[in-house]
Amino acid sequence: MTFLEEVKSLLSQAQRKPVAIPKEILKQFLKDCKQAVEKQFTQERESEFRIRMSSIGKPLCQLQMEKKYSGGNAIQSYENYNNKLKFLFGDLLEAVVIMLLRTTKANIQGVQGNVKYKTKWFDMKGTYDIIIDDKVYDIKTASPFAFDKKFGESGGGFEKVAKDDVFGYLTQGYLYSEATNKPFGGWIVINKATGEILLSEPPQDDSEYKKEAIQKALDNTKALMEDKPFEKCFDVEEEMFYKKPTGNKILGTVCSYCPFKQKCWGEDIQYLPQQQSKASNPKFAWYVEINNPKEVIHEA
Repeated sequence: MTFLEEVKSLLSQAQRKPVAIPKEILKQFLKDCKQAVEKQFTQERESEFRIRMSSIGKPLCQLQMEKKYSGGNAIQSYENYNNKLKFLFGDLLEAVVIMLLRTTKANIQGVQGNVKYKTKWFDMKGTYDIIIDDKVYDIKTASPFAFDKKFGESGGGFEKVAKDDVFGYLTQGYLYSEATNKPFGGWIVINKATGEILLSEPPQDDSEYKKEAIQKALDNTKALMEDKPFEKCFDVEEEMFYKKPTGNKILGTVCSYCPFKQKCWGEDIQYLPQQQSKASNPKFAWYVEINNPKEVIHEA
């Protein structure tokens, strides 16, 4: 069995009868949980912008904004207070997965290791999640939608993530690979709502993916180090309702989640319910232009 099959077997067994977790593994798990809480609540926040493996694959415009508004120019926003719990849940679920892998006696060769990747400007730092069977893996938590429609095979799996890698996951994974001199094994993904686990693996020949990922990291680093003039990487989108354009302009998904959207698109953008919807709980969107408010467009 693969290491993931071993974990699933352990979880299935735990539903039928008690499962013994070795004391030393449980002790390490409790330590990992303590560190997760301290990381999110008691440690000082880094105020200065740093180029790291975990972030350098993001869209360049977002990285430029992070650099511009770091330090004394940092944006103070309490809009998304839930981020703290979201990040903590991710750290705790990661600790659970590592505990389960240790319990199944997977061939773990490293956990949370600090690594460096040498560039012409500096040594880029990062922290990989886990090395199993001589491959480096990243552990991710995902919403049910992302779990099925992004990481899952039915949604496209590895190729889907690589094609639309707005969070820089691919670049992150292959930088860990380069820094450890080990193949990238892919993402161990946990569904935050259901507890399901899957492994999203690269194809056997992933040389092109690796080449593109590393090049993106170098291109973004060069642009940041040389203060390349800012350009938006995305355009506003035409709002659609019942497959018809409403005349309104909204931000796309990537820009909607960006913490710098108002600095980029203007302070007058508005987070409003879908203008044409009569639903009791309409979906919300960030509106850049409202040219057709509240006019109901009926399905043909």
